[in-house]
Order: sequence, then structure tokens, then C-alpha cells
Amino acid sequence: MSSSEVRYRPDIDGLRAVAVVGVLIFHVAQSFLRGGYVGVDVFFVISGYLISSNILAQAEQGKFSIARFYEHRLRRIFPAYAVVLAFTTAAVVWKFVPSEINAYAKALGAAIASVTNIYFWATSDYFAVSAEELPLLHTWSLAVEEQFYLLFPFLVVAIHRWFPGRHAVAVLAIFVVSLAISIWGTYVAPIATFYLLPTRAWELLLGTLLALKIGPSPRTELQRNLTAGAGLALIALPMILYWPYTRFPGLAAVPPCLGAALIMLAGETGGSLVGRLLSMRPVVFVGLISYSLYLWHWPLMVLQRTDFLLVHSDSRFVTRGAVFVASFICAFLSWWIVERTTRNRRLVSSKTVVLGSGVAALALLLAAGVLSYTGGFQQRFSPDALAVARYLDYDEKKQFREGSCFLDRDTPFQRFDRTACLPDIPGRPNYLLIGDSHAAALSSGLRQALPDANVLQLSGVGCPPTIALQPAASEACSGLNHLAFEEISKTRKITKAWLVARWNVGRLGQGPGWNRDWLADLLQTVEELRRHGIESIVIGPMPEYASRLPRLLAKSIETHDPGLASRSLTADSLALDRQMADFTRKHGIAYVSLADAVCSGSDRSCMTYAAPGVPLLFDSDHLTDIGAALVAEKISPQLR
Repeated sequence: MSSSEVRYRPDIDGLRAVAVVGVLIFHVAQSFLRGGYVGVDVFFVISGYLISSNILAQAEQGKFSIARFYEHRLRRIFPAYAVVLAFTTAAVVWKFVPSEINAYAKALGAAIASVTNIYFWATSDYFAVSAEELPLLHTWSLAVEEQFYLLFPFLVVAIHRWFPGRHAVAVLAIFVVSLAISIWGTYVAPIATFYLLPTRAWELLLGTLLALKIGPSPRTELQRNLTAGAGLALIALPMILYWPYTRFPGLAAVPPCLGAALIMLAGETGGSLVGRLLSMRPVVFVGLISYSLYLWHWPLMVLQRTDFLLVHSDSRFVTRGAVFVASFICAFLSWWIVERTTRNRRLVSSKTVVLGSGVAALALLLAAGVLSYTGGFQQRFSPDALAVARYLDYDEKKQFREGSCFLDRDTPFQRFDRTACLPDIPGRPNYLLIGDSHAAALSSGLRQALPDANVLQLSGVGCPPTIALQPAASEACSGLNHLAFEEISKTRKITKAWLVARWNVGRLGQGPGWNRDWLADLLQTVEELRRHGIESIVIGPMPEYASRLPRLLAKSIETHDPGLASRSLTADSLALDRQMADFTRKHGIAYVSLADAVCSGSDRSCMTYAAPGVPLLFDSDHLTDIGAALVAEKISPQLR
């Protein structure tokens, strides 16, 4: 292997700034930069390049030491990490309810062990806790890097021993295999592909290939400008054009990763316009604090979203601004006080770093153990609050008929149970229920409210009840779509088709910015069903809450604040209901408003309990079984 002496490059800190700002905007104000999440991939390439360059330079001089490498990584990563974990743990104990604290304790243990990517993959589920309520979710990417750091020195030694003189070929082979698995995995196991090292390793190894100098470098200023300009475009365009549902990583991760590599490649042989822009002092400063900024922004955002930790306000501008400002303040203090101090070997010895990190890790593990052992300090909460909070662990499988009539993204369509889901009892009217998880949530209530009818349930995760499918639609959605619109509608006598969805997701985005093309898809679907003699009834969106309703109700009991849940009701879902009501009225489509069913009065006061001690919803927008029965009974006269 060969490498030049490693030198500090301000343009790389500037590139870090681009990456972290993209991630920050995506997380805090997603509508402004829907593809900002590719900043994480830029970080991976940077990390792979810098780690490889340092190892190569030290190995070339005969100075490489695995022990020193790990000590340097520990010094670089853990002190600021431990501070954020300690703060987040204290805030969670203060603000969260017992079941959430208990779940957090498990994530905290995984964070200390650097396996949160594996933990969140293993616990991921469509009805698991919303990402915006997991304070340590962002540590998955740190876990990927730390696992790479753990294995990479041994990989270097193995390649040096078994493939002498062919280091680049060996790394390139691993890179290609990892990329191929990543592309394949986005189709067959998207969650595992997103979180796990084998399908992310190619991004870090791209940085390694750059450090190995396997290709030509731009020599002239024009070549450097074109290379760096192309690199910046390959990062910026995905940030602007990608959406949260873009199939990722796989092929979609190639442009931003290649873009990061091109910018760093251009900077190896001289300056460029992009390099000079990235080397501007304000940009470099953001890059210097980027690690701390990444660490702090997510817990602050989660705690603001769930418990108004920073500011009490209904204004998105105010709350987003508070998270931005607080993130930068905490990041600066963390960088100035913690990072700069612990990275200075003259101030903090290696022994102190190792011993201090060990003590901090043990203290945090002890805290995780205590939180788990006490069930999240259940004794602090009243029996009534605990009874409501238990719905945070609600099991919806039976209600939804999951795996048979409700298919998730990874369930083959062949698992759909036609006998159970498509009853055909003679002499009964046939009602076709099509949609996503909101259709599945309502299904049990509809069967109870209309016992003399055949309710045909076709539902799947993220499956819109429209002929036009989302980009990257799952196999289940495609199969259900074909069954509903190509088979049943043409072969069964259907009395009514009920179209149900969480209408503000997918291409609609969120809130007022929803995409009018979705309405065109809905209209096309209604007209197609009419051609087969089937009248449709569109069932509107369920009023949603900014946090999970059971936790809001539990906290309202504990704080004696009965208005807590109503203040957390999102205005977007109510506005969307009015927009859909206007649209369907204009086009002569029957419409049933769930907002009208559960809310009343000019102030749109909405019911929160389906029965004493039983929340209407088990999360922010899905009905409990008793809630479904109550709502279905209310709307059943409009559905016939």
C-alpha cells in the first residue's frame, strides 16, 4: 500500500458541514430538504477516507499500532458521546413514562456497546415507536462506523498478509460485494439493508479506495473545478430530489457517496472553487462542531417534539428554530469544552482517556440496568396513568389480522388469506375495504358494526387505496392493488368500496404541502370503480396527535392537565380533512369524515377515550380495537 503524508484539509471539514446541515434540516424541518438524510452517507465516505489515510501513512512509516488506533478512536468519539448519553438519560427519566423509559434503557445499553444499528433493526416494526420518539435512534450511524473501526485494522492486516501487492484489488472486491448486497437488500430486506454494516461497508470502503489512489487525480485547475463541481451536484441534487420513501441505500446512495469522493479527490492535488467555498471559516467552523452537532440535535428534537423541552409553542417556526439554536449552542459547548480538551494529549493522557471512558461507560450501563430493573420507575406513576400507558405496548396483530388480511412490506402477497379476508356468504351485501394500516385498524369495528355484511379486507403497510401505486411500492401493495382493481371489482358484485388511508403520507408529504397529483389518483380510482358499477366512499384521515395518545393521556393524569392531549392535536390532519371534504364534494364522491365522528364544536374538541381507561388510539393515529368499534358504529349509517 502507498499513501502520502496525511495533512489537515479544511475543505473536508467544510464537506462535513454540508453533510451535517443536510441531516439537521431533514430531521428538524423535513419539508425544506426531503433528501437531507444522504448527509449520513457523506459522513461514511469521509470517515473511510480519513481512517484509511491515517492507517496507510502510519503503516508506510512502520508506526501503525492497533492499540494506538483504538485509543485515538476512543479519544475522538466517546467523551462527547458519553455527555450526550448522560444528558439524554436524565431528560428521559424526567419526561418519559415508564414503558418508554424501559425501552430507552435497552437502547442505552446498545448505545454503550455500539450496536444500536442492530438493536433498532431487530426492534423495528411498522407499529413500533415512531422514529421521532426514539432519542438514541441517530446513534445507529455511529454504531456502523464504530463496527467498521473495530474490524478495519484487522482487515488491513489480513489483506497485507494474504494479498500482498494486491491491496486495492482486495478492497475493491469487498466494496463491490457490499454494494451488490446493498442494492439487492433494498428490495428484499430494506430495514436490515438500511441499518447493518455489511450493506453500508461499501460507503466507507469508497473512502478507502480514494485513500489508496487507485485512479487518476485531476491535475489542472479546470479539472479540479469540474470534478469538485460534479461532486457537489451529486450531493446537492439527492438532498433536494430524494424523498423519505426513496429506496435506500442501494443505488440511490451511490450519487452522494461518489460526490463526496470527487470533492475529496479534487482537493488532493490543489484548490478548486468548491474547495475554497468549503474552506471558508464559517463553513469550516460548522464542520469542526459537526460531530457534536449530530450528537445533540436528535435528542433535543425528540424531547421538544414529545415534551416541549425547549419551548412551549404551537408555532412550527418557533419550535424548529429553538431546536436549531439549542443544537448549535450545545454542539459548540461540547466541542469547546469536551472534544478539544480530550483530544489534546498534553492535557489528557491516554491512561486518563481509557480509564475515564471505562468509568463513564460502566456508569451508563448501571443506569440502564436500574431503569430496566425498575420497569422505568413505575412507582412514580399512579395506577390510572400506568393503565393508560400500557397501551403504548399495544399488540395490534389480531385486530388488524396481520399476516393474512394486512400485509407488511416484507410479507409475500401469497400469504394473503382469500378465504378469511374475502368472505362470500350468499345473500349478504359485499363491502370492499381497501387501504393501508388505517383501513386495517378500522376493519374489526366495521365487521362488528355491519354483522349482516361481507366485509372484504385488502390492506397493507403503506398501500394507498388508489390504482396508481407509490414509487417503490412493495410486492404486497402491488398484489393487493391488482386483486382489488383487476379481479374483485370485475368478478364480485360489490355494494360499496370504502377507500381508507393515512392520506397525508407518501407523495402527499405532510400538511398543507400535500401533492395534488394524489387527488387525481383518487379521482381516477373512483371513476374506474364506477365503470364497473361500484360506488366508492372515501373515509377521511383520523385526527392525529404530535405524540402517541396513550403517553399524552398518562402524562395528563400525572400532571393534572386534562388539556394536554387536545393541545397536541395536529392542525394539519384537521386541515387535510377539510380539503378532502371539499374535493370529494366538488367531484360528487361520497365522503365520511372521521374528524366529524370523533371531534365536535367550533374548537374541534376531540374524544380521546374509547371507554374508561381505554385510549381511542394506541399511537398517534391508529385506533384501538374498542376505538375502532366506537368509530365504526358512529359512521356505519353513512357507509351503506
